[in-house]
Amino acid sequence: MRLRILALTAIATAAVTLVPTLKTPANTAEIRLGASCVTAECHGDTAGHEFIHGPLNLNQCEPCHIPIGGRHEFRAAATGPDLCRTCHDIEPDMKVVHGPFQADCTLCHNPHGGENRLFVKGGLGAESCNLCHDSVTEGRQHLHGPVAMGECLICHTPHQSENKGLLIEPRRDLCLGCHVDVEVQMANAVVVHEPVEEICSGCHDPHGGDHKYFIPIEGSDLCLNCHGEFIKNSSEFAHPHTSMTDGKGCRECHAPHASNQQGLLSTHTQQLCLACHSEEIHKDDISVNNVGAEIASASFLHGPIREQNCVACHKPHGSDVAAILAKPFPKDFYAPYKEGAYDFCFECHDGTIVRNERSTTTGFRDGDRNLHYLHVNREKGRTCRACHAEHASVQPNHVRSEVPFGRWMMQVKFEKNETGGTCETGCHVPYTYDRVTPERPAQ
Repeated sequence: MRLRILALTAIATAAVTLVPTLKTPANTAEIRLGASCVTAECHGDTAGHEFIHGPLNLNQCEPCHIPIGGRHEFRAAATGPDLCRTCHDIEPDMKVVHGPFQADCTLCHNPHGGENRLFVKGGLGAESCNLCHDSVTEGRQHLHGPVAMGECLICHTPHQSENKGLLIEPRRDLCLGCHVDVEVQMANAVVVHEPVEEICSGCHDPHGGDHKYFIPIEGSDLCLNCHGEFIKNSSEFAHPHTSMTDGKGCRECHAPHASNQQGLLSTHTQQLCLACHSEEIHKDDISVNNVGAEIASASFLHGPIREQNCVACHKPHGSDVAAILAKPFPKDFYAPYKEGAYDFCFECHDGTIVRNERSTTTGFRDGDRNLHYLHVNREKGRTCRACHAEHASVQPNHVRSEVPFGRWMMQVKFEKNETGGTCETGCHVPYTYDRVTPERPAQ
């Protein structure tokens, strides 16, 4: 809604030259209204404006002021807004009415004229609104563009509205009227953040604030308003994801408005993870290899990596298992086998490969002698990671190129053939296995 023009357009123009006359003594009979009222000796200040109200511009005081008994004593032609409405159109009633518009038009408008064509006291910008609403900008480090420019009427109507806060449109539509980039993003998104569908001011102060984007509080604290229980629970993980604890906030991984990824992720899962994990990470007692470099140089990728699905193995917010794994797996590099300790791997892989001494279901066997069982079930057990690279490898079957043994990185050489293979490492001399013709016949 636009502000109705309170002046009669045809006569709200630059002031005319008024002919001075002698001052008429007060309370005498037959007072003459008109040019004699606005002389320098009487009410000359009423016409000293760039724009003058139509009746005064024509030296016609009587449409608004009626002398009592012909004396210099007057009564108004009507009271309050009714006086203005004798000339100006009556607006249909709306849900929200600005107090001055309901009570007295002269609280905002000078009835004789002004320095703008609507005779608004203080001007058409924020100077006028701040006569009452001075707290809108007080103490705010960052101001919303229209507020900073003093353009209150970009968002608000001065008289009345169907919308709360005298907004010219419903709140969400009003914001998207300027923030068209967000509207386009939402229109093309797979997932839209629920608050964005409802009301932007749930996260942003429409006038300004002490933080960027006018959010009331920074980081994950804002998200606590809706996701408090989830974030609280995440903080109780034995191994929280560093992104949850380093103060960067949820926006490090999630888009605040809309996304083409489930979970409002800012980009595809693997791309998002590699944004951090394309360099070595050392923090406190945690060390993480450069996963991006591992993948780039590898010939063989682990299934979840091949499918670009990091969350198939890792919990993105945190876990009670080391390396924020989804299910239990030994924290130590060398650990004996025990039931339940390898549930993480056996979510996808057949668990019998480490339980049965004889097997024909695993490819790593000499005849039916299960070499997985042999490596795991011994005094010094071996975890899956002792032989296999969890992300990627240059050798078949994800066999590691080297294995840490204290300060020594033992080299591992593995060659695969159609019925078996050969492994040479610092752990033992070269051993060959063959599923069809066993190197060591069953005893």
